[in-house]
Amino acid sequence: MRIACIQMDVSLGDVQTNLSHGMELIDNIAADKPDIICLPELFTTGYCLHEAKRLAEQVPGNTTRVLSQKSCEIGCFLIGGSILEKEVDNLYNTAVVFNRSGDIVAKYRKIHLFTPFEEDLYLMPGDKTVVIDTEICRIGVVICYDLRFPELFKELKNNGAKIVFVVAEFPNPRLSDWKTLLTDMAMDNCIHIVGINRVGNDEKSSFFGHTLIASPSGEIKGEMKGYEGVLVIDVGV
Repeated sequence: MRIACIQMDVSLGDVQTNLSHGMELIDNIAADKPDIICLPELFTTGYCLHEAKRLAEQVPGNTTRVLSQKSCEIGCFLIGGSILEKEVDNLYNTAVVFNRSGDIVAKYRKIHLFTPFEEDLYLMPGDKTVVIDTEICRIGVVICYDLRFPELFKELKNNGAKIVFVVAEFPNPRLSDWKTLLTDMAMDNCIHIVGINRVGNDEKSSFFGHTLIASPSGEIKGEMKGYEGVLVIDVGV
């Protein structure tokens, strides 16, 4: 399975700029014919939660239409990082997954909200894990702070996931935590773990990147540093 991880900076609250930039980065590696492309957490807004009611979108909505078109155009699965989702009066931090035809095949709402970033003040938690069938293997998706809860990964493994994607805005100074947790989850569950983090700064935090892929033995198969770009790795499952 060829995996492409988009590591990008995010302009706080500027949905159109971020969406366009994410699509540009995807276009740069379309010729590599990835099987799965993954964007980081809240890639269209960043943690602009005080504006969450204004910025949140329904699913399907404008952002998911763009992502659907892109996955269909390239012919790949696409994990749309996560976005602020609006459903009636509730807001969620939601990862939407598309198949090669651009259809929405899954929607995962972040279960463990991160109090230091005030998610619990603005968002509702999700209540179930999600596993997605591809023609190569089953995959799972979690979001950032979920990484600290091993029971989620055990449930995904028990439901057949061979690869789990962790979309994140993991901030400084927690680089050591990030790498240790990703490799430990891979070893503990004998699966591949793919961590996709953003770079850059917002009003309160800076983000170190270090998007990486860890094998079931805990070996780091590929890793970026603190710059924008795309990590493309072939993973045997």
